[in-house]
Amino acid sequence: MTFLDPGLLTASTQTSEPTFIAAPWTDEQVANLNRHQSAGILHPFTCGRREHHPDNPGVMVAATDGWHCPADGCGYRQSWAFPAMTKPLPLTPPQQRIKDMLSAAADIPRPCLFHEDIHTQHGIDCIRSRTEWLAAHPHLRGQAARDAYAIEVEQRILDQLVRQHSPARRINPALSKTK
Repeated sequence: MTFLDPGLLTASTQTSEPTFIAAPWTDEQVANLNRHQSAGILHPFTCGRREHHPDNPGVMVAATDGWHCPADGCGYRQSWAFPAMTKPLPLTPPQQRIKDMLSAAADIPRPCLFHEDIHTQHGIDCIRSRTEWLAAHPHLRGQAARDAYAIEVEQRILDQLVRQHSPARRINPALSKTK
């Protein structure tokens, strides 16, 4: 059910961008719409039938075919959104500083348990591995945690090198065992 027909809307006189954008939306637009809904910058789109489900605030959820009310059995739909909501959220100044800092740090080689080496451009698997290691060592904080993590990576690199050399295997067969 739509109360406003986007086909009747005209473009703004101050810009060439339309006032509203109608569904269907791309997956990227849907992701951005849902980010805007939860960002708290603007009041979110809400269900026009909230009185039918008072226990559910009816904050609409975007899908490729339009907005959907998340309340069980509601069925309320809306097929338009503001064009700016289909674009990524702008970063706040602190977020931009963090992004800039991380971009600059991305080229610095860092130890990685996931790959058992030292490299730049760490991905989600590297970060997850480090996070899991830190969670398994809650007694370590700050520089002590960073040092212990680096030592663990260095030890795994050394173990790997030792396993690769056949004289070490002849001297101590336990070193040839793989994980």
